[in-house]
Amino acid sequence: MAIIGAGVGGLALAVMLRRQGFGVSLFEARSREALSEGAFLTLAPNGINALRALGLAQRITALGIPTLGFEITNAAGRRLVHLDERQSMREAGAESITIRRSDLLGALLDEAQALRADIRFGHALADIENQPEGVRLTFGNGVRVDAGWLAGCDGVWSRVRRPCFPASPDPVYTGLTGTGGTIDVPSVAPTDGFMHMVFGEQAFFGYMKAADGPVFWFDSFPLSEDAATARPEPAQLAATVRQLHAGDPGTIREIVGAIAEVPRAYPVFDMPHLPQWHTGNVVVLGDAAHAVSPHAGQGASMAIEDAVVLAACLGATPSPSQAFAAFQALRRDRVEHIVKISRRIGTQKQAKGRLALFLRNLILPFFVRFGARTTRAITLYRADLAPLEKPSI
Repeated sequence: MAIIGAGVGGLALAVMLRRQGFGVSLFEARSREALSEGAFLTLAPNGINALRALGLAQRITALGIPTLGFEITNAAGRRLVHLDERQSMREAGAESITIRRSDLLGALLDEAQALRADIRFGHALADIENQPEGVRLTFGNGVRVDAGWLAGCDGVWSRVRRPCFPASPDPVYTGLTGTGGTIDVPSVAPTDGFMHMVFGEQAFFGYMKAADGPVFWFDSFPLSEDAATARPEPAQLAATVRQLHAGDPGTIREIVGAIAEVPRAYPVFDMPHLPQWHTGNVVVLGDAAHAVSPHAGQGASMAIEDAVVLAACLGATPSPSQAFAAFQALRRDRVEHIVKISRRIGTQKQAKGRLALFLRNLILPFFVRFGARTTRAITLYRADLAPLEKPSI
C-alpha cells in the first residue's frame, strides 16, 4: 500500500494502517528537514479524540497549549465576541490544543517509523499508472514502485488528484493570505488559554500565550493572487506585517515589533467540490479531496479523522474500491459542511467600508453564538469509537 504526502493525514494514515498490520510505503517530495516548516495549528476535541485511535492523544496533547475559547474585538478595542468552550470540551472528553506544526508532524513521524512504516523523503511523484491489478508509481528521481492501491494525502495542490481525476477543478484563491509564527515577548501578558483576535484596520490578527511560553501569533489579510504567490524575503515580509498592524492596539504592535523575519506567507486556497474521491485503486483524502481553510480551525482534525475512517474501511473489506466508496459515503457530508462554515468565517475577514464593517460588528456576535451550537455538534464526533458509523454532521 502506498501513500503520497507526509503531512498530517498521510502520517496519520501510515500509523493507522501499520497498527492494523498492513504494509505501508509513504513517499514525500520534500526532505525530512522540511517537516519543520510551518507555524502552528489548532487541534479541536474531535481531532484529539481521533488521535486516540492512533494511540497518540496523550503524547500530542502534552506538546500543545490548551485552547479553551476565544475573544474577538474590533480595531477600537470593543469586544465583539467572547466564547468559552470549556463546557463543550467536557462533553467531548477532550480539550482543544494549539501546537507547533513541526511538533505534531514529528510525533506522527516518530510513531510511524517506530511501527516500521517505509517512509521515503525526496521522492516527488512524476507519474501514476492506475491499473486493474494495482498502481505503478514513477518518481522524479527515477524510482518506480508497484503497489496494490494508493492514497493521495498531498494537499490542495495534490500531484495525485490531477492525473487520476483529470476533470477535477483547480484550487481557487480565496483572496486572503496569512502569516504566523511563535516569538518570545516577555512583556505580553498570558492569555489564560484563550485566543485573542482582533479585526484590525488592515488585517485580522490573533495571538495566545501560555504563562511561561512564547506568543503564538497569526494574521490574515486581503491580497491579490500575484502578490500572494510571490516569495518575499523574510525580513521584507516581517516589515509588511509590521506595516499592516501599525494602527492596531498596543499589544499587537508590541508583538509584531519584535518580529525580525517571517519565513513565508500562506495564501489560502479553496478546493471546489470534487464529485469523486476515488477511482480504481486510488483515493484522495484530507486537503487533496476537500481543502478546509484555516478559518474554522478544523483542517488537521479533519485529516486525522479521514485517516482513521479510511483505515477502518480498508480493514472491514478486502476490496479497496468498496472501502474507498464507503469512506467517501461516511465522510463527504461532514467535511463539506465544515468547508462551508470555514468559507463563511473567511468572508468576515474581508469586510471593507463603513457600512460593511458596521454590519459585520453588528451581526458577528449572533453568527458566532449560532455557530457555537454547530461547532459543538462537530466536536462531539468520535472517529475513534465509531469510524464506520456515519456522523450526524
